[in-house]
Amino acid sequence: MPVSEKKLRSNPAWIKRHLTDPFVKRSVQEGYRARSVYKLMEIDDKDKIIKPGMSVVDLGAAPGSWTQIVKERLTDKEGRLDGKVIAMDILPMDPIEGVHFLQGDFREQEVADQLTELLEGEKVDVVLSDMAPN
Repeated sequence: MPVSEKKLRSNPAWIKRHLTDPFVKRSVQEGYRARSVYKLMEIDDKDKIIKPGMSVVDLGAAPGSWTQIVKERLTDKEGRLDGKVIAMDILPMDPIEGVHFLQGDFREQEVADQLTELLEGEKVDVVLSDMAPN
């Protein structure tokens, strides 16, 4: 059965496109974990969905670039986090200071219970997700 080479990250053409992508270069220079960070920035700059004091859950968060932006946008000028950020993914994710990370499938009761515990009776203001199948 033929296999499409377009989706294989070991494909030399994909690697070359990825390494020359201006958003990949910019994300590396600015210290973000993925190029998708600019998608959320554009959405939030336009629609102002992330506001101080909010509780935000990022589903499918790994590698964590969207979580980085949420934390930045909830951090005041004195460097204090004004809100709650919870990142969730079935994959591991390097820690981000001030962010709660739950590794597991959010559809499973055990993980949902952990989320409820972290929320401490508070409501979730925004749920973000940039999930895609591997």
